[in-house]
Amino acid sequence: MGKYDWLEKRTLRSVDQLRLWTGNPRLSPEDSHLHISDFVSDLIADTSEKEHFYRLLDSISTDGFIPADPIVVWQSSENDKFYVSEGNRRVLILKLLRHPDKAPKSIRAHIRAKASLIDRDTIEKIRVAVAPSFDDCMWYINQRHAGNSLQKPWSRLQQQRWIAGLYDKYDGDLEKVMSITKSTKSQLDYTLRILQIRDLALSPEIFNQLTDVEKDSVSSHRIPMTILERWFTNSKVKEAWGVHIHVDNVEITKNRHSFFTAYLQWLRYVIRRDEPGIDVKINTRTIDSNLDAILAALPEVTSEPDEVQETGNNQTADNSNNKKEPGAVKDSTEKDANDIADALPKDAEKTIDVHYKNPARRNLVVPTCVLNVQNFKLKALFEEFKKLPMDRYKNCLASSLRVFLDLSVAQYITSEELEDKIHVEYKRAFNETTLKQRLEFLKKNKLVRKSPECKVVDALLHPANDFSLNTLNGYVHGRQVHFVDRDFLNRFWDSLFPLMSFLVDIKEV
Repeated sequence: MGKYDWLEKRTLRSVDQLRLWTGNPRLSPEDSHLHISDFVSDLIADTSEKEHFYRLLDSISTDGFIPADPIVVWQSSENDKFYVSEGNRRVLILKLLRHPDKAPKSIRAHIRAKASLIDRDTIEKIRVAVAPSFDDCMWYINQRHAGNSLQKPWSRLQQQRWIAGLYDKYDGDLEKVMSITKSTKSQLDYTLRILQIRDLALSPEIFNQLTDVEKDSVSSHRIPMTILERWFTNSKVKEAWGVHIHVDNVEITKNRHSFFTAYLQWLRYVIRRDEPGIDVKINTRTIDSNLDAILAALPEVTSEPDEVQETGNNQTADNSNNKKEPGAVKDSTEKDANDIADALPKDAEKTIDVHYKNPARRNLVVPTCVLNVQNFKLKALFEEFKKLPMDRYKNCLASSLRVFLDLSVAQYITSEELEDKIHVEYKRAFNETTLKQRLEFLKKNKLVRKSPECKVVDALLHPANDFSLNTLNGYVHGRQVHFVDRDFLNRFWDSLFPLMSFLVDIKEV
């Protein structure tokens, strides 16, 4: 039997029983992928990936599944389940067309429309190539992504992540990685060096100071790798910043704090290079034509030693041990503690637990809560809920809570294409209906009786309840200032969470 005879054989497998591969280099490794909607949200987060995803969706829903290129799977020895190593996007789309309700709420209506074009029974099972093991999948994976067509090749960083994953899997055995990827040693060395530089942006000294938008760009495959490569392979940059790149590590020969400060500012210029008001333009063209001006605009990387030198023999052990490095960046724990202290009254407890459902937490939304939605206003409000300290901005947060609920209800109704039904129900245009009417409509037509989200709506519609729509309306239109303390607002948000989870893709990670 030949080494790759398994690739010629096709076995019929249920689409619903095939598991998607969480290690797929198309996915951001920092995100969790527990549900189908998680895979979809990650794939369509990037504009280019989204366009190819929709093209493939249109092709399959219109022309059916075409088994021209094999779906390659392997069976896990741990749970006997079959996992897709090649063809994850195609299998994901087949799963969505069979079960549109599993799509993210933001695109669910679109998926339902596409699902209506295809006979779901025809995609209940597909023929796949079952590899003897995951190791046997690697050759085909590597060969396949030199191609094109609807199966979009991996991006540069995705290719690099694949190589880095193999390098880690085989404990740095370059010969093994070379045999799988058919790359030369110099090509592998170059890829690993560039990834080392990219990963410096994930260090706490830089990552903790980025905004959420910047973090998303840095931690995903959307960071512009060509600009990063051009910058750090420039000899003048390496000399000015004291960067020496080795296969197994990156050596910073100058002051590390000043290096991280300069790298942080450089990242911000690159990530936001297309935004108005960014004076320093960094791209592959300006790095060649305007390098001196760019270096002058960035913080200087100094040659000062990282550690404080002892200046005398009479210095005590306690003093020397308690000395901090000049300009040292505080760790995240110390930084959070200071932020909490600033946000609290001076006589308040300084060590407050910020976990979900703790009414004494300092922010309305805890950092571990995530929202996947296309609506810009919802996303912006949600991120501000994570940052605004409750004691300073309680009135702003109270009125914004009403706005967030209104936007979430509207987002759900739009994604489910219910506007016409609401128009028929209330004899007025959707935009002219009130939040109360929309909640009543959802309770009557979409919510399951006695479900958690239905109970929340019942409470909102009952004026005598503390956590009611009447209270929310008072935040915006009323003159009273009660019900705006931190504990109450936190408990109000927690009470709304089951309904929010139903309306939009929001969850605790």
